[in-house]
Amino acid sequence: MKTFLNAIMKLLALLAAGVLIAALPLSLIYHNTGEALFSPEVIRQVSRTVIVESDLVPGALEFITNQRAEEISQGIEEEQEGEQQLNLFYLIEGMEVEDWRNVRKELLTEEILSSWIGSTISGLFEWLNSDQQVPGIRWDMRPVIDRMSGPPGKRVVTTFYNSLPDCTDLQMEEMQTEPGEPLPKVEMVENLCKLSTFPHQEQITVYQEIMGLATERIPPSYNLTSTLVNQEEGMSTPLAAKRDLREFRRSTDLVLLIPLGLLFLILVLGVRSLAELGQWWGIPLVAGSLIAFLTALLFRPLWTGLLSERMPEAIPATSVFYHELISASARLVSEIFNPLRWQSFLILLIGIGLTVAGFALRLGGMGKSE
Repeated sequence: MKTFLNAIMKLLALLAAGVLIAALPLSLIYHNTGEALFSPEVIRQVSRTVIVESDLVPGALEFITNQRAEEISQGIEEEQEGEQQLNLFYLIEGMEVEDWRNVRKELLTEEILSSWIGSTISGLFEWLNSDQQVPGIRWDMRPVIDRMSGPPGKRVVTTFYNSLPDCTDLQMEEMQTEPGEPLPKVEMVENLCKLSTFPHQEQITVYQEIMGLATERIPPSYNLTSTLVNQEEGMSTPLAAKRDLREFRRSTDLVLLIPLGLLFLILVLGVRSLAELGQWWGIPLVAGSLIAFLTALLFRPLWTGLLSERMPEAIPATSVFYHELISASARLVSEIFNPLRWQSFLILLIGIGLTVAGFALRLGGMGKSE
């Protein structure tokens, strides 16, 4: 009977060791995810890198305006003579990434973006750690308004105009431009080209007027929270999200108890000597840490492939936004897998040490028995 119970306990210990091999890398990754997502400093650093120091913002602006150009134009339009309208759609439809890079450089400076990032992160974590129903996130738009209405805004328009091609003969014919006639404002915005029959500065002034229309409609303070909440049905969603985030944070703090509990279970069920302790603990730790270490080394190509397969079809694979989004997400994920390298390497050394010690003790015991 005792032999049967020992066999059952050894079998259970073996199963626990197998579970430990899989649980160790998964627990470390899950724990590191919480450490990255719930650290204001890490989020601030990553956000600064992917938003301020990359082309993610220009790529996103290009994608969003192309997707919402018609909707935007309905909010910014000016009646002209003959009941015609100066439609912003035709202007932003032609803006490419290089134009948006210039917009980012002139209008969305490092200081402005850093301020928005700081306000967003502070508001989110204050909400998460308090009894607030919704996060209080406001972006100060006055620096952007000042730049749009000042010399930077004029430079943006001038640079954009200089990037336009000369009008073709067909376009010139469609616009029916003759010396002495007024600028065909609506047509020149629809065609987006340089008219040879009018001074460039007069044409630039038309586009600056459009910039002025957009500037007038920007509020001095943008309430991001209100925008997000108004898209939801009631106030329960933010509270539910807070509850879920808190539970997720708590679980990432406690997840390392799983491999520790499995080690204790193995100790109780299978270990009867120091030599067995080295083998029962050492071998699963070596196997699990090797899986974790290899995952940490290969995470970038694995993540890129996984994200590429699940990228929405609306985002073209040839767009800058597509590639910057993958790069930005990989930057965030690196905060999870980079610590995994030294964590798994340290556990690997411990596992190797235990395994070697276990075999040494076993060999020493065999020598004594002889």
